[in-house]
Amino acid sequence: MAPTQDAIDADLDADLSWSERDLPERERTKHVHRLHPDLGKFIPQLVEELFRRHVPAGGRVLDPFAGSGTTLVQALESGLDATGVDIAAFNCLLMRVKTQQHNLFTLEHDLREALARFERGEGRGRAPAYVRDWFARASVRELLRFRSLIGEYQHVDVLQVVLARAARSARLTTHFDLDFPCVPQREPYWCYKHRRECTPVENAARFVRRYTLDTLSRLKTFARVRSRHEAAVVYGDAREVELHGEVRRRPHVAAASRPIDYHEQHC
Repeated sequence: MAPTQDAIDADLDADLSWSERDLPERERTKHVHRLHPDLGKFIPQLVEELFRRHVPAGGRVLDPFAGSGTTLVQALESGLDATGVDIAAFNCLLMRVKTQQHNLFTLEHDLREALARFERGEGRGRAPAYVRDWFARASVRELLRFRSLIGEYQHVDVLQVVLARAARSARLTTHFDLDFPCVPQREPYWCYKHRRECTPVENAARFVRRYTLDTLSRLKTFARVRSRHEAAVVYGDAREVELHGEVRRRPHVAAASRPIDYHEQHC
């Protein structure tokens, strides 16, 4: 016999169950948690509750499949040291951008100057075939111009995240299939997300501007709430990497989302 709804509800932990009204998207994606999309992301409030229950004050957190760094970010916000391991190089870049202590004056200078130079038309670059296939001609020029500028700045890692986020939004793909595009979309199409006919993105400049300013705002917001604790990011396979010091001997392992096969994102 199938369980009744009362029996199902009896097994639920009310402290780990939220409705959209209780926990709206703006809270689930607070500060750097929306810095870049990730397939395996889980909500920071779940991590906060697990820390409250299972990690003592001054404890150490190890996340072997750290993904985009939700666990590490919440560890810093909760006053804990953390180590995250991930096999994807971009995820490690993203985690370092989220968790390192930035010089906010230099950060703002770098991002605003790079954006200003980009909007003045500076920069150039040549596009490989893959880029020409997946982006409109204007988008290719704009993304390559921005890329050619960012290496000149101290916060090149932050600017690389901005570039990746802008490139994701500017691809020739449908609005409802940003995670798993298989072929470029070059013609107008019926959009299931917006319930109207949409056209493919023709330029990337507006995304470069939007995400430069959004990234700056989110990093500054997180800087106001993070503790002085440290988060270490380790690039590699969690089954093989060497961990050292206290995190190796006495970690409190935080719950992690399932390991992601990043090839799922590509056909």
